[in-house]
Amino acid sequence: MNNTLKPITVRILEKDYKIVCPPEEQAILFRTADYVNQAMIQVKKSGQILSTERVAVLAALNIARELIESGNAPGCASDHTPELIELIDSVLRDIPHP
Repeated sequence: MNNTLKPITVRILEKDYKIVCPPEEQAILFRTADYVNQAMIQVKKSGQILSTERVAVLAALNIARELIESGNAPGCASDHTPELIELIDSVLRDIPHP
């Protein structure tokens, strides 16, 4: 059996991101990416002209608020917080900076 991890592609705001993920975590990564994508779409629909970086930060803040309000913020028991943080970090790393 080959233990080499291969990147999978997730799509957020019509842009593809390759993320290395163990096979047993791919389903949650796809669900997480979809969740982040939907959060970013909602921010973008606000009608303001925002850079992708600003959309990502505002979406991250909205997601963090949801986590805090639900009791799943860091420091609370949650199985998915690390995946959300890694995905947000990955998206922010891939955003071109002027």
